[in-house]
Amino acid sequence: FPSQIDKTNTTGEVLMELLGDAINYCYWYGRHDIRPGDASAGKMYELVQEAVYDRDVYFKKLESYINRLENLLILNRFPLIEERIKHLNEFKNYNAVQYLISEIHSSKRNESSCENAFKFLIEYFPGYGSDIFLKRASLFFLQLHRKFGWFKDDMYTLHVPADYQVPKILNYLKCIEYNYSLTCKIENSELIPKGSLEECEIRAATILACEELKKLTDWNISDVDGWLWLRRKETDTPFHLTITTDY
Repeated sequence: FPSQIDKTNTTGEVLMELLGDAINYCYWYGRHDIRPGDASAGKMYELVQEAVYDRDVYFKKLESYINRLENLLILNRFPLIEERIKHLNEFKNYNAVQYLISEIHSSKRNESSCENAFKFLIEYFPGYGSDIFLKRASLFFLQLHRKFGWFKDDMYTLHVPADYQVPKILNYLKCIEYNYSLTCKIENSELIPKGSLEECEIRAATILACEELKKLTDWNISDVDGWLWLRRKETDTPFHLTITTDY
């Protein structure tokens, strides 16, 4: 991923990543290629940057940033808006946000693992911790590595952020295989319930396949995930549809 950030203010950038990853899910509506208002991860991050307009006094204005971001998401007609607002409101506890960012900087400064910061993230911000597969929590630390080069050792122990794009491209590359019934559901835009056996198996297979790719390539999980995700448009095959805030 190209790095296009201001590295002189890492705290502001970490804050924006924290808010962005908290709502980085479910941009489609009805079927995989219907995106209200052209919703996407890229557009969501643009709205985060627009909302966090003064990064030098971020903690004092944190609540106003969040309120503005919520309004922008509503006006741009993002799906699952009530859930997004709920997850963003968790960060109005700016003491917990300050502690988390302080823990991240401490781990980075001491060249230690992100484990303590990871545990604090999922314990004090349920929006991150509710997903059994911890997709967005894992993604948050992968993003910090991509932007700043932090937590290199952890990139060999963290798991892939299991979403709907990575399994799609893994299936296209024949790294995982769907049975006939599941293939028909995906091709016909049938909803696959959150927590169902099929949905859990798709995500579990994604994680296991990426672990094998790490071994075969000697890449870290950020490299594997990035290589796969950036190729998501090489096939027009639809991804599986599950209404969820997990991915």
